[in-house]
Amino acid sequence: MSAIVVLVIAALAVVLALGLAYLPLRLLVGHIAKNVREFIQRQRERRTVDRATPDRRKVAP
Repeated sequence: MSAIVVLVIAALAVVLALGLAYLPLRLLVGHIAKNVREFIQRQRERRTVDRATPDRRKVAP
């Protein structure tokens, strides 16, 4: 009987630990994804702006 109680308590502890770790991880991943999306958008906007200097990526013949 006591072994079953110990197993139930251990299972509850694992479930509780996973539950408490899930929310902060979800928030962190969401924050990182938002930053990456904003960075990609800024890069797209920068590429559309005409610059005074020539594009060094294109090799002139």
